[in-house]
This record gives sequence, structure tokens and C-alpha cells, in this order.
Amino acid sequence: QSSKNRLRLLWKSFNCVPNSHYISNHNCIIVDPDKSLITAELSYIMDIYQYNATFKLFMPRPPSRQFQKVIDVNVDICQFSKGFHGHRFMTVVIKGFGRQASLLKCPHPKGNYSFPSINIADNLPAFLPESEFKIEMNFLTPQAHVFNTSLNGLLYDPLKRRGKLI
Repeated sequence: QSSKNRLRLLWKSFNCVPNSHYISNHNCIIVDPDKSLITAELSYIMDIYQYNATFKLFMPRPPSRQFQKVIDVNVDICQFSKGFHGHRFMTVVIKGFGRQASLLKCPHPKGNYSFPSINIADNLPAFLPESEFKIEMNFLTPQAHVFNTSLNGLLYDPLKRRGKLI
């Protein structure tokens, strides 16, 4: 059961920090008009033979509403590309990439990569509450970080928010 029947996702920010030794150009954008999709375009200037990714989800915890880490997953992209997804959260993330998920492979050859209209919202579990949240995704080799991203978003029920500014 997916949350898409109940909740909508609104991305508020999408920041990317590439390592210039690995990536020469990049573009990270929130796709309009409803700000529910993100797109990333990257130009890798060298092959990568060992590749890991970390995914962290932060949500506010009552009563202080301070953000706390609720998911922290480290994935070996080489194993992942062979079908070993590990954590359920990874399945959500990978489904969001759609057909472009096949580009997450090892070795990861240099070249231009485009991940258009990544849709995380359609694959989120139905039990998630309305809430702000943060995601950090970091891609790294054993020697260095390659690409770090941070996203801020909001899960909301459009029926409850009618007429309200988000």
C-alpha cells in the first residue's frame, strides 16, 4: 500500500555538492509545477570501480520537533546492481528512479548521466504521517566522497491543506 492515495510530497530544497575530481558538471533541480519530482544530471570524468551510497532520513520528533535520524542505510552499489537491495527504504528510492535505476551499476563508467523526474512520493509507505522531513544521500568511493545531496520536503494531505499556503 502506497501513500500516494493519501499524501502528496512537496520538495522545498535540493542541494548537491560534487567532488570535482569525479564530476565536472552537475544540475540538481526540483521539477515544477507541483514540486513533487526532482531531476539530477551528472558528468562523471572518471570510472568508479567501488561505489557506496548512504541514505539517511530525518523526521521531527515530538514534543521538541527537532529532526532525528530514523533511517541510516549504507549500500554497496556493486552488490546493489546485482539485485541485493538490503533495506526496504532502498526499494522506495530505487523505484523512484524508474528506468534510470539501471544506471546505478558497478563499475560506474565515466560519462553523462541523467536521472529525470525522480518520483519518490508514489512509492512511500502508506503509514507515513504528514510531516516535514530531510534526506541526505551521499555517494562515495573508499577514497573520497563523489556526490553529496540534501533534500528538504513536506508530506501533506491535500484535502486538509485546501486554501492554505504550504
